[in-house]
Amino acid sequence: MKSLLSVILAFILAVAIPATAQTQGVSTALLNRFIQMATICMSTYVGDTCVAPGGLVKVADITNTATDVHGWILRDDAAQEIIVAFRGTLSIQNLDSDTNYTLANFDTYPSCAGCQVHGGYYLLWASVYEDVQSLIQSQASLYPDYGIVITGHSLGGSLAALAAAQFSSVFDNITVYTMGEPRTGNAAFATFINDVYKTSNQDTGRFYRCTHADDGVPHVPPVSDGYIHHGLEYWNLDPTSKSTTYICGAETTECNGQYNTSGINTAHLTYFGHTVILGAVCS
Repeated sequence: MKSLLSVILAFILAVAIPATAQTQGVSTALLNRFIQMATICMSTYVGDTCVAPGGLVKVADITNTATDVHGWILRDDAAQEIIVAFRGTLSIQNLDSDTNYTLANFDTYPSCAGCQVHGGYYLLWASVYEDVQSLIQSQASLYPDYGIVITGHSLGGSLAALAAAQFSSVFDNITVYTMGEPRTGNAAFATFINDVYKTSNQDTGRFYRCTHADDGVPHVPPVSDGYIHHGLEYWNLDPTSKSTTYICGAETTECNGQYNTSGINTAHLTYFGHTVILGAVCS
């Protein structure tokens, strides 16, 4: 059981993170990028029947049936990118992982000093990370000039964050986009992500944590359990446009943080105008 001291410390750390004033608007290029990533993320729920997600080449499936982790390795030859996409919650097994809030040591990447991460998601990550790394390396050896993009929605967003940390010293030129990502780790993990991916700078940052309206998933696990969001946050309202996308700090009462919601709700199922695709042809 967590000590009272650890709960108090987590609260102090959350409050101590300086709030970035909410700013309105993003560039056309960045909005288009968010829309592209949302298209891919929402298509992952279709699974193996999606032949060419977002019109891209599907290189391989990420699959572990024992832990129910699914995703894709894609290739965008026009943009010269290798894209790793993780699926979010789709099964009872995934829901069980969602609610395993016990913080786990990030043992697969000890260079992340003091890092603890979502216990349920860490078990999923530990079951696939070697395979994912091998798949990326296979493509990177064939296309050494290609950048690497990691993305995911919901549970998949947390897997993307874990992948971003795990592979930060393995691959160069990684950029990350998450949609509706829950809090993934403790303060040390958030600091690691912020430092490595320079998240505090809108112009040079390489990790974009996107939220939508009053989506309840970014509100869990709670700060009182020792979790802290990394930042910045890119918050989108409907209808999707440059002017309806805002930027906030990691733990604020602005953007998505102004709402008292928790868990999967309507806003969680749509990102940048694209809705989770179930039982249909992928985009």
